Amino acid sequence: MKKMLSLSLAVAAFLGCQTVVEPEGDPSHVKVLMIGNSFSISCLAHLPQVAADCGKRLDLGSLYIGGCSLERHMANVVAEREDAKAKGAYRYDRVTDSGPRVIRRDERLTDVLSRVKWDVVTIQQASHLSWKKDSYHPWGDDLVKTVRRLAPQAKVVVQETWSYTPFDARLAQWKVTADEMDARLADAYAAFAGAYGFETIRMGRAVAAWRKRLPVKYGEHSFGGDVVGGRNQKPEDQFKRNADLSWSVNSDTFHLNEKGEYLQALVWAAKLLDADLAGLTSHPACVTDDEARLMRQIAQEVAK
Repeated sequence: MKKMLSLSLAVAAFLGCQTVVEPEGDPSHVKVLMIGNSFSISCLAHLPQVAADCGKRLDLGSLYIGGCSLERHMANVVAEREDAKAKGAYRYDRVTDSGPRVIRRDERLTDVLSRVKWDVVTIQQASHLSWKKDSYHPWGDDLVKTVRRLAPQAKVVVQETWSYTPFDARLAQWKVTADEMDARLADAYAAFAGAYGFETIRMGRAVAAWRKRLPVKYGEHSFGGDVVGGRNQKPEDQFKRNADLSWSVNSDTFHLNEKGEYLQALVWAAKLLDADLAGLTSHPACVTDDEARLMRQIAQEVAK
């Protein structure tokens, strides 16, 4: 009986200290971990399929907290360091073309970084701070140091986020226009990435190019074909009539919509996977053939 009890205690102790072990997977896969927020997790919508259509192997991980800034990511790193037993704050997704999608809650950034030999780790600023240069320091610098310490083999790449639509109320509060936000975030990302010599996934430039070349024409009650805003809503539900017959926005004004998520997948595939998009023929039903053609052109251009 004593031997059985000792064995049970030993097993319990072993299980209690076990950590999650993930398979390394096929070495032909490019292992990408995104440390981000809603502006990165949107990649999961179409990137795996785009990669497959381009004949590319993909292993994509996502550490997600909505609206998470560089400062908050680093606060999480500090908290994880101070309490090794505390649960994490992240939702973790992992998608590969060789197995089912993994979704786990309460993951820790430092654990996920060190658990897999990631080839690429992407970072970005929260969109509401992206246009403020001083918001990248010192937290972005500390996050870079954390990645280099725990995943020294990984290449750090910065995703440039995008500006809001003119309907977003925060622009008026900040006293900037959508165009001014775009120019300032482009400058801030360029300065941050340039200081380290990091490559940039120029998603902000892709959105700006789409707006210019479509061209997007905002109306009193229309997003004018933008790839931002009106997420998961029919056009007729995106705005509402007021009592004085004026219109007010009734939808998302800053996330990518389904078309935008497809554009993002193309941009990431062209940049990170060096995918040739010219041969793609399939696309989501919400995207027309002409729109898909323009998106492919823009994605290839901004990836250079």
